[in-house]
Amino acid sequence: MEWLAQFGIATAELFEAEGRSLRRNLIRVAIALGFGLVLLVLALGGLGFLMFGVYLRLAEIMPPPDAAVVLGACALVFAAAGVAVIRRMF
Repeated sequence: MEWLAQFGIATAELFEAEGRSLRRNLIRVAIALGFGLVLLVLALGGLGFLMFGVYLRLAEIMPPPDAAVVLGACALVFAAAGVAVIRRMF
């Protein structure tokens, strides 16, 4: 009977310790995801400004529709390369 009580106490202590560890790690993951989302928004904004600047420069030397086609094609090639890299990772 004493063994059963000790087993129950040990199990409860294990669950308590694992619960603290889980809570601590969940907080770390939530903070990392928050920072990651902010950095993603900043990166997308920077990429948008960069593409707009390239478009303006191209529109000076060729008609604007042609500049849009060239820049769109380049963006699709880079996106396809990114998808290929991600597919290889997973």
